[in-house]
Amino acid sequence: MPRLYILLWDVPNAVHLELENLGATSRGDYWWLHPSFEPDPEHLYRQQAGFAERAAQLSETLHCTALGVMNLEDAALLLWAYHRGRLVFQYDSNPMYLGCPVCSYSSETVGAFVHGLDELCRLRGLPHRQQTLRAWLVRRRGLGFMSERERLEKILALLELPTSSAYTSQ
Repeated sequence: MPRLYILLWDVPNAVHLELENLGATSRGDYWWLHPSFEPDPEHLYRQQAGFAERAAQLSETLHCTALGVMNLEDAALLLWAYHRGRLVFQYDSNPMYLGCPVCSYSSETVGAFVHGLDELCRLRGLPHRQQTLRAWLVRRRGLGFMSERERLEKILALLELPTSSAYTSQ
């Protein structure tokens, strides 16, 4: 599974060629775009901000919805959802992760950061899934999943978005 990617949907037909020129891959109504960098622990916060900004920019420029996904070595899962350039959802499974197992605080000390879940669920037409999604977003590892990759797959399925297997099976 890719460690970081941007998933786009509700993309107008007029910009499909532009996405192809950016190296995006399509499957059905969804597009995947992979940034050209790997997360670097020394520059993690700057890279997170740049990655989120890229998702916002694509969402605004292409008049669509974008979900930025960053899985940091299965120690932290970061998600940003933008609708036409506006942040509607943000998630960090382990806010204390510093990119260094020795330096990071235990993920048990601070819970996950979740903002805008209600708006994301409304945007997807799934307001009835908000409580179930929140349970998966704040659940501690080991309680139904063993990795952030598994958590991501469950979250995507609940949002009725393609899981990574839809992208990797092409």
